[in-house]
Amino acid sequence: LGPYFTCVVTAEDVTQGKPDPEVFLKAAQKLGLPPSSCVVFEDAEAGVEAARRAGMRCVGVFTTHSPERLRNAGADLVVPSLAALKPKDILELFEDNNLR
Repeated sequence: LGPYFTCVVTAEDVTQGKPDPEVFLKAAQKLGLPPSSCVVFEDAEAGVEAARRAGMRCVGVFTTHSPERLRNAGADLVVPSLAALKPKDILELFEDNNLR
């Protein structure tokens, strides 16, 4: 993963698992970004909840959980796969600066 990402945070880097937001907050910190400017891509309800608790936007990818469950967990956008995303979809998440 190294060549493709500025930083990587794994379960080994945190003491709390999802839905605790620690993993996402640590990633934002390593990137030097405020959580409100980050987008999390998640396929599980606990991950969506962690993203929301971190103050981040979240795209739910319904590969393992239904779109309804991901929406109910707080996903801002739900897609069947990452390939289905368009850049405008991500940009639109930030048009309204208020998180749900």
